[in-house]
Amino acid sequence: MKTLLHGAAATLLACVLTACPETTVNDDFGLKPAMLKAADWNGTWTPVDDDDAVQFAVTNAEQGVLLLTESGKKDAKPIEFQIRRATSDSKIKLVFAVARERDTRKTGAATLLLMRTAADGVLYTWSIDHDAVAAAIQSGQIQGTVKNGKDGPHSHLESTAANYEKLLEPKYWNWSEPTCLKRAKD
Repeated sequence: MKTLLHGAAATLLACVLTACPETTVNDDFGLKPAMLKAADWNGTWTPVDDDDAVQFAVTNAEQGVLLLTESGKKDAKPIEFQIRRATSDSKIKLVFAVARERDTRKTGAATLLLMRTAADGVLYTWSIDHDAVAAAIQSGQIQGTVKNGKDGPHSHLESTAANYEKLLEPKYWNWSEPTCLKRAKD
């Protein structure tokens, strides 16, 4: 089952419980909040390769805040996404999605995803390549810190404009494994 919620929740939970590789950011990662249109986001979304469904609800359009819940799962914790501009070029539809469980406010512990803004009932997301990020931090290509654990690097990216531009390079994302969601017909 490959949904955005499962991916984000599994990543958040796994990295808290294990020493798996991870990349975290602060809530302000990205140029500025993306202005969201509720009509583009609100509703039920399903992965193209699965029957599970998630609900998106814009909770603060001006601040780019979305709440994602999994349909039919009582114990699933909502995931809050802060959608932030990755570039000042309005032609580029890629944004950063800073994700965390809604009630968790641990500073600097948000997960970073790359999204193509919702359009025509289709939404794409990509997860970050933790090893590529750690290598780039260690070589000085991007700003952040790396702590090597027994199971891989634990990286934290600094909230700087230079990082945002660099992170739009393909080498930092798992492009061959996108999550594609389509809007369910109401």
